Amino acid sequence: MSAERTESRYVTVEPDVQIHFWDAGEKDAPALIFIPGLTFSGKVFKHQLEHFSKSYRVILVDPRGQGLSTKCPFGNDYQTHGRDLIRLVEHEGIERPTLIGWSCGNLEAWSYLEQAGVESVSGCVTVDMSPLPHNEDPKAWTEGTPAELSEIMTRTLNHPETAAGFWDSYLREVMWQGPLTDEQYEWFIDMSNQTPFWVTHELFGDAILSDYRATAQEASEKIPTLMFIAEHWADVAEPYWHSLCPKTPTYVMGGHLMAIQYPDRFNQRLETFLTTGK
Repeated sequence: MSAERTESRYVTVEPDVQIHFWDAGEKDAPALIFIPGLTFSGKVFKHQLEHFSKSYRVILVDPRGQGLSTKCPFGNDYQTHGRDLIRLVEHEGIERPTLIGWSCGNLEAWSYLEQAGVESVSGCVTVDMSPLPHNEDPKAWTEGTPAELSEIMTRTLNHPETAAGFWDSYLREVMWQGPLTDEQYEWFIDMSNQTPFWVTHELFGDAILSDYRATAQEASEKIPTLMFIAEHWADVAEPYWHSLCPKTPTYVMGGHLMAIQYPDRFNQRLETFLTTGK
């Protein structure tokens, strides 16, 4: 495979279920696997593919139910997503990749580590999501209060129209810093709309009830790790993360979509991690 070429590829992870991924860089180079958040495609890491494929094999994953991957009435949970990723890595013969998760992609990365073992990878970078998204402790880093998360799960994401309204406001108000152009907005919404609302509903429910604290802590002790945190909640997220995983450095920047809005700064910090392990 040429370092200059990006291939659109599929791997069958179980009967009738295919996971799509973008593959760039030399096949025998150290592998970086980027995992997007809920409803997004691996294309959200397009700037990272362009930058890192010069030196690494870069894989951008479309998780089950998202992007060009199979839309399933089953397996819409992060334990299954982790197994899907393990099968992709095994199929490609990749040894000890570095995982880079973003948002709910963090849960998929931690699920991979839990099932394959933390030392099956060279490192793990997580971007802007807690391993315990639902927590009644007001000092904890969460995705919202229990009442807010209940409202989203039971009265918002359970219908396509209200789900669309939720993603519209979340994109404009939380994910992106400042105003979006019409072209940027449509690009993100078109990508998000590739995930049916019922898949989103199942994944969101699984996400908010997940608990990967033990895996995150084990990874922090045994392998190089890094956590990116968005500016809008850094006052809560950073001290919480330091108390949970004191050996994992943090880096605060931008909004939730920091990797695509500020690619130069994001890539520079990731490059430092890949070079130094810190």
